[in-house]
Amino acid sequence: MTALHVLLVDDDEESLDLLAESLPSEVAEHTITWEPCNDFDDAIRRVRERRYDVVVTDVYRDRTSEAKTPVTGDPRAGDIVASIRGHRFSPILLFTDGTFPPEYEEGPFLKLADKSRGNDAIVQKLSELLGTGIPELARRLHDDLDRTSGSYVWGFLEDNWASLEEGGLTSLPVLERLLRRRAATQLGRIDPEGGSELQAVEGAEFYLHPPISDELRLGEIIVGDDDDYRVVLTPHCHLTVQQGAAAPRADFVLTLRTVDARALFADQPITGSTREKQLDDLRRRLQSPAGFGRPAGRYWFLPRLLGMKHRFADFLQLESLPYEAIQSGYRPFAVLDVPFAEALQSCFVRFYSAVGLPILQPERFEDLLE
Repeated sequence: MTALHVLLVDDDEESLDLLAESLPSEVAEHTITWEPCNDFDDAIRRVRERRYDVVVTDVYRDRTSEAKTPVTGDPRAGDIVASIRGHRFSPILLFTDGTFPPEYEEGPFLKLADKSRGNDAIVQKLSELLGTGIPELARRLHDDLDRTSGSYVWGFLEDNWASLEEGGLTSLPVLERLLRRRAATQLGRIDPEGGSELQAVEGAEFYLHPPISDELRLGEIIVGDDDDYRVVLTPHCHLTVQQGAAAPRADFVLTLRTVDARALFADQPITGSTREKQLDDLRRRLQSPAGFGRPAGRYWFLPRLLGMKHRFADFLQLESLPYEAIQSGYRPFAVLDVPFAEALQSCFVRFYSAVGLPILQPERFEDLLE
C-alpha cells in the first residue's frame, strides 16, 4: 500500500479541523497523510517549496453564507492551481459547498467535489484522482530520481572527485549537466521493476511529444494539411538558429514523406498460414529498416501517436522544402528520441549508399564443398 502525502487547505479553522479528523487515512488502497493548512498564502508557499502527491483545497477564502444564499468569497484556489501548474505536478481536488467559478473544469488531474454532500464526495473524487495512477507514479519517479542522483554522487563523483577537479569538471554547470544526463539516461532506459536495461519499448517511447525545442531537429515529425506527416532528415547542426539570426544556415530542409501503414498492408498483405507466422511477417516489417517493399530497406516504421496513425517513412519519397515553407505550412508534432532518430538516419544512409554487385555463380566455387 503506497503512502501518499496530501495537502489539505481550508481557511475556516473549524471546518479544517473537522475535515482533518474525519477524512479517512486510507483511500483507494493508499495510505493518506493529511497535512492541514488554514491559510491560502501559506498553502501557495508550501506547494512551491515542497512536493505533495495531491492537493485538496477549498475554493473560497473569507467565505460568507446565509440561508438560501450561495456561498461566495475570494476564489483563492485559482492561485494554488496556477502555482502548482507553474512549479510542479500534483493532482488537485477542489471542494466547496457553494458554486464553482466557471473557469474550473474537471479533467483527469483536476476534480471538483460538492462539500455539501459531506466527506463522501471528497473521498470519491480523491479515489478518481488516485485511480489514474499518476500520484503514485509521480512519487516513484521522484524517489527514483533521488536514488539515481544520490548513488551517482556517492559513487562515481565521490570516488573520482580529485580527477574531476584536475580536469576542471567540478564547476556547478558541468556537474549539473552530468547529473541531469545520468538521471535522464538511467530513468529512461532502466526497467523500474527489474533494474536491468529495457529490451522492449512501446510505440509511444519512440518519440518526445511535444518537442522540447522550437528549432527543427533530425528526426522531427512535422505535419501539414491533409495529414501530410514528414520526417526531417537534415542534421540539426544545420538547423540551429544562431543568436541574432532569423533562420538557420540551411535554406532548405530535407524531408521524408510518410505513408499510411494500413494502406501498405492492403497492397502487400501479411502472409502466413498460422498466427505465429503472421506475427513473424509483421515483426519483419516493423524492424529497422522494414523487411518488405521494393527495393529492400525502403521503409522505416513510425508507431502511431495521438492523432498520427501507424505510418512508414518512405526513403524513395524525398523532398527538399524551403525553410520558410516549413515554418508557414507545417507544425511540429513530435521528435524521434535517441536512439531512434539516429537509427532512421543510419538506415537512410545505408539505403542510398548501397552498392550493387554482380551475382557470383556457385558452380564456379564448388571446391569449397570438398
